[in-house]
Amino acid sequence: MQAIAFYILLPFLYFFSILPIKFLYIISRGFIYPVLYKLVGYRKKVVEQNLKNSFPEKSKEERESIASDFYKYLADMFVETIKSFTISEESLLEKIKLENTEILIPFFEANKNVVITLGHIGNYELIAKAMPFYLKHKVLVPYHKMSNDYFNNLFYKSRTAFGTVFFPTFDTFSSIKKDYRKAFAVTLANDQSAPPTKSFWTKFLNQDTTFFTGTEKIAQQFDYPVVFAHVTVPQKGHYTMTFELISDKSKSESEGFIMTKHAELLEKDIIAAPKYWLWTHKRWKHKMPAGVEYGFNFSRKS
Repeated sequence: MQAIAFYILLPFLYFFSILPIKFLYIISRGFIYPVLYKLVGYRKKVVEQNLKNSFPEKSKEERESIASDFYKYLADMFVETIKSFTISEESLLEKIKLENTEILIPFFEANKNVVITLGHIGNYELIAKAMPFYLKHKVLVPYHKMSNDYFNNLFYKSRTAFGTVFFPTFDTFSSIKKDYRKAFAVTLANDQSAPPTKSFWTKFLNQDTTFFTGTEKIAQQFDYPVVFAHVTVPQKGHYTMTFELISDKSKSESEGFIMTKHAELLEKDIIAAPKYWLWTHKRWKHKMPAGVEYGFNFSRKS
């Protein structure tokens, strides 16, 4: 069944992928957006609840406006991802810009691996694909494998086309121990719901929130510098990534410093442009267990 579904959809994916992006945006706003938001209401209740809890100070009308803008962007991101299957190097570099990359050069020259931490803001598929053109470090990115092996292989081929190294999330620690013949930057998108009994708890967007601990655990265990990546959208279909140093002495930082700083910077970026964050994710499905305080919980050492 996996193969049948794949080979039926594959010609359509490539057909739409070779169409001009302007035409795809017409499909995005004229068809995909109304289907997602108005007809199907894809995870609409999740989005509404997330926005209500995150922005209690905003009126219902303001939150509905953010939700509508988010679904428009989600539709745009969908067609941009389809376009990425056949995107040229020239077009990719026109759309994706990485600025102040010089912040990473001293680490590369010292042969130091780094952790780049960020959230799912903007089109992370396109950005990850473009990063090797701008950074001297080898770019490593963990990903969640798709249930359909055929589509997983298709996306893997597309994602790695320009040199980004992708590996399954569960292989993160073994993957960063490999020899890549030069220093690498492991890029960790840390804004998804983590298990309540094995996570970092903090206040994030007005709610008790879990974060995966890998960002700080990896940085401190291997003494990797940590850099936060801000993503902005200067115009439709164009993305700019800028970097901010969190720590160049991770091993000596106090427990929770890196995680707290990551959450603070990500929160500011989301508040500045909420429509570009992934509100359909069930980010707050876990409630803070009784007896657990902010910071790493009791299972951190397990």
